Amino acid sequence: MKKYSQIRSCVFLLVLCLSFSNSWANLSSLVDVTPGTENFISCIQPKSNNVTSFSQQLIITPVNASFIPIWQVAVQNTRFLKPSTPKPSIIVTPVDETLVQKALFCAKKHGYEMRIRSGGHDYEGLSYTADVPFVMLDFTNMRSIDVDVANRSAWVQPGAVLGELYYSISQKTDTLYFPAGVCPTVGVGGYMGGGGYGNLLRKYGTAADNVVDVRFMDVNGNILDRKSMGKDLFWAIRGGGASSFGIVLAWKLRLVPVPEKVTVFILNKTLEEGATKIFHKYQYVAPTIDRNLHIRTQVFAEYIGNTTKKTIRIMFEGIYQGTRDTLLPLLDEKFPELGVRREICEEIRSIQSTVVFWGLPSSTPIEILTNRSAIAKLNNKSKSDYVRTPIPIRGLRKIWRKLMQNDGSALLMINPFGGRMADYSESAIPYPHRAGVLLQILKTVNFNGQTSDTTPTSLKRIMWLRSLDELLTPYVSKNPREAYSNYNDLDLGVGSSNYEEASLWGERYRKRDNFQKLIRIKAKVDPDNFFPRPQSIPVF
Repeated sequence: MKKYSQIRSCVFLLVLCLSFSNSWANLSSLVDVTPGTENFISCIQPKSNNVTSFSQQLIITPVNASFIPIWQVAVQNTRFLKPSTPKPSIIVTPVDETLVQKALFCAKKHGYEMRIRSGGHDYEGLSYTADVPFVMLDFTNMRSIDVDVANRSAWVQPGAVLGELYYSISQKTDTLYFPAGVCPTVGVGGYMGGGGYGNLLRKYGTAADNVVDVRFMDVNGNILDRKSMGKDLFWAIRGGGASSFGIVLAWKLRLVPVPEKVTVFILNKTLEEGATKIFHKYQYVAPTIDRNLHIRTQVFAEYIGNTTKKTIRIMFEGIYQGTRDTLLPLLDEKFPELGVRREICEEIRSIQSTVVFWGLPSSTPIEILTNRSAIAKLNNKSKSDYVRTPIPIRGLRKIWRKLMQNDGSALLMINPFGGRMADYSESAIPYPHRAGVLLQILKTVNFNGQTSDTTPTSLKRIMWLRSLDELLTPYVSKNPREAYSNYNDLDLGVGSSNYEEASLWGERYRKRDNFQKLIRIKAKVDPDNFFPRPQSIPVF
């Protein structure tokens, strides 16, 4: 099991702890002396002699030795940790909204684009790389969390990560939680903007469905809330990519009720143990079963013992909002083939379930979720799909054969939909993957053991992933073939000079009606397209 936990979970790496002087003299040493950055620094620095508070709101340029450590500390996908990756001209790490406004104003004035990074769990590095001069607004110092149990809500700044949010909730109650993702290192700021899903999606929908208010800075520096921004912009930033429209300063989230104890189980099935037939039935059962039950699967190819023969192993990871005494009869009735036994079921707190789905024992101290020196790093290339019709046995066998051709770098992670997700219309928010979706598939290859993603072995892995994508075409959604925007994939295209170009990726992420509505809203709130990046909402 240790091997599979390592594959499915994040690998812990120690990161550099950074300390900085509070003196203006030392801050001045951090700035570049080139004309462009000098003008930006002159623009953003305070006009008074009281520089103590400002010096704590760091402005870093490439001439300082701290620049690379600060840039790379939240680069969650290590394939971008290489000299050739385009980096910011300036990094701004504000501690309050005032410096955010100043950075926005000065970037516009001096011709910089802006990228916004909350957590860096960014599959294509779009929040911290660009081929043009840009300011990176890094929210690592703005991560406060205010949990209000009485009103079942929480205000969360964009630099907080999901693990910190879950931990903060758990310190006040075990009967409320937030329906977001299982990886605790994901930054809250960008996650809500793309929709966000997790183990509670079948009961409570996406994370963005449970956003109730926001503090948001528009391109002119105005700070808006849900009421003052109007219904169209509030609709757009929840699942339409908030950073296309402005800067989220804080999200107000609806906390949802959960039992004091939930039940989790993990079991593995190989081809020799009937995995194909079990997974085939899983496609019918998992999206339609009781909304309190979520069963994620992970699929890998592996060698059988010490032989040269391969098999497929499917890991079934279940979480039930209730006790095992209720879960077991449910599974015995609906899915007896899975073979869940009492002895593999564990009743734990919701906060502990996050630790378990992260690949660690339930006994792991929950404080690890707040440990910024244990940031998980990815090293991969990924793609996503949605399944609306169960894949037939013959199709599954083709997929298994393809996986066995891989060199061991591949993983499929599959989540069932249905339940509450089917209650929402495709246009409730810009996230459109709703009624009729059975499964979401994340397909990934890692570059472990490689010096970069451009070695012959790495390129071979990428080619294999693209060929898997082609093989899956008959079995996934069509017209459009849907994809998840938070798993951004530049293979889908980056063109945005006209609708025909932009629709190649835009309609896959949001479908036509939602994408066209987002374009209209973008034209109103950011007509000069100050917030561009590959696959951001365009202005024509």
